Amino acid sequence: MKRTLSLFLLILCASLFLAPQAGVCAESTKDLTRKLKAEKKQAESKKKRLTTLSRRASRLKRTVSREEAKIAKLSRSIATLEEEYRATNAKKTALQTRYTQTTAQHGTLQAELALLIKQLWPLYISNHTVPVGSADSWDELDRKYTWISRLYNAVDSKQRILKEQERELERIVTEQTALTATAKRQLDAVNAKKDDLLKQKLSHRKQLKKIAAQKHSAEASLRNILSIIETLNYKIEKNNKSGANFSLLKGVLPWPAKGVVSKYFAPRAKPPVRGIGMSLAQGSDVRAVSSGKVVHNDVLRGFGRVVILMHGEEYYSLYAFLENSPVAVGNTLKQKQVIGQAGFYPAVDGTGLYFELRFHQKAINPETWLSAIN
Repeated sequence: MKRTLSLFLLILCASLFLAPQAGVCAESTKDLTRKLKAEKKQAESKKKRLTTLSRRASRLKRTVSREEAKIAKLSRSIATLEEEYRATNAKKTALQTRYTQTTAQHGTLQAELALLIKQLWPLYISNHTVPVGSADSWDELDRKYTWISRLYNAVDSKQRILKEQERELERIVTEQTALTATAKRQLDAVNAKKDDLLKQKLSHRKQLKKIAAQKHSAEASLRNILSIIETLNYKIEKNNKSGANFSLLKGVLPWPAKGVVSKYFAPRAKPPVRGIGMSLAQGSDVRAVSSGKVVHNDVLRGFGRVVILMHGEEYYSLYAFLENSPVAVGNTLKQKQVIGQAGFYPAVDGTGLYFELRFHQKAINPETWLSAIN
């Protein structure tokens, strides 16, 4: 199949009449090409820089994504701590209420106890100064004894309650102290986690902002360089209408299509590959890499529809596996003019293009001629 194509090209090129190419613009084209190569070198450098920045941004975004998960967990932790802090404060408030109520009850009991003691004191003095036999009767003594016993019991009961209240107040104060310490620790933990959260967010935003600024600057610079490249391409094309000085375009030719290289130039391989194969999106346009004259547009067995352009200085470009092509033999095409649409390319099992460059019927490596910017 490849041998057939090689033979086809040999016969085609041998039969073509090549008129001598004018060299009046050679120096100008050479100068423009030198500038173009310099600008493309800068563009390649900028693209590498953009690729590096994009990778850094992607890595940072992945890091941010992981950190966001941590931040979400941290936020939940903060919410739990804040809930615990509120619960602790609620306990403190309840304890304060209990303390106030117990203190009030304690004061009331103290007043009641003081009144009882005041009532008992005269009786105590009377019992120690008046003989028992001076009582009017045993019934009166029994009543007095019963009443005095109740008073003593009441005093004793209130004293026990007072002691219990005092112990309760001590417990409340101890618990309040512990809760205050706990609440402080919880609040400190919440604040520390919030500080961490803020630092992380600020750090990520700062890094992303920095990379975004660098990318914006690199993109603006690349757009400017590409604009210069476009102007230089136009000037070269203007000087090179007939395809003269094709040899000066090595390394700066535009790619015939936008896609991914799937087969590389390997003339010594078995079977040999005398061009490059590209995998393309469906409906992709295929364009002329330089000005040239259409010398072939037909279906070639094993290569589908093939278009061949003749450029100056006996250089040819070949575009195979086209779905269709509106150009006719004899047409002169400009650089980047649409030759046709890519069709089915068996080597990639889908839409693609097989592309060759030839000089004096010999296949040359297209990658050394095409710009690094695809």
